[in-house]
Amino acid sequence: MASMLTVDGIVVLERCVGENDKYISILTENYGTLEVSAKGSKKITSKNHAATQLFAYSTFCLRMSNDKYYLDSSEVKHDFYNLRLDIKKLSLVCYFGELARHAVLATNRKHEHDIMRLMLNCLYFLNTDQRSCEFIKSVFELRFVTEIGLVPQLIGCRICYDYEADPMYFIIDKSRFYCEYHFHEKELEESYYRVKLSHSEFEALQHIALSPIDKLFNFRISDKALAKVNEVTEKYIYTQFGRTFRSLNYYHEICNPFEKGQTS
Repeated sequence: MASMLTVDGIVVLERCVGENDKYISILTENYGTLEVSAKGSKKITSKNHAATQLFAYSTFCLRMSNDKYYLDSSEVKHDFYNLRLDIKKLSLVCYFGELARHAVLATNRKHEHDIMRLMLNCLYFLNTDQRSCEFIKSVFELRFVTEIGLVPQLIGCRICYDYEADPMYFIIDKSRFYCEYHFHEKELEESYYRVKLSHSEFEALQHIALSPIDKLFNFRISDKALAKVNEVTEKYIYTQFGRTFRSLNYYHEICNPFEKGQTS
């Protein structure tokens, strides 16, 4: 006998099957990422059409049979429609979705409540143009790895715990910070992933990783500092998962369409 499950979730991936059917990946609060067969949902006239659109936040009533989930009914809570009208925003949130799906396999654990809350907040700020893509990207990347237990050591210098040093050195692949006094060239030689941070850049990383989630977006940062923070959070993602993401590569192609044609 099939069992029923009702969940709230965000559609983070859709895969078309035939003319009318598709599979969707739903990021949920308590059940990780669920793969669901949504038969007939590609039809505009389908009762499930709107709720199964990419990045729609909906309530789903699922039927489980033979260890597979099938969509029975759904109701849209928020469709984040504007994201689908901007290719840069769409490519960025596709990257967020790919990260969320991969994390289940990489960490062998379910997503916690704050992962979906983080995703919803990021979608909201992008959908309403309240923060730039670059700002949201850095916030999501660092806070995401924090929520799944991969937060870097952000208390301060690894030796003296000074958190007001300027500059601060971050050995990204070792998750270590050093003040200038305790930073040694040996660390520099052993790691390719290292970066020199100003005090304001270090403070931005601290805020993203350590602040309450309801205050996560309440900080300001210059464009120059944001570019450095973006570099750090992206490299940290790479060192933690040991791979690149196709959706991230596409995002960079959107942001820098002539990059491949440039010569040094």
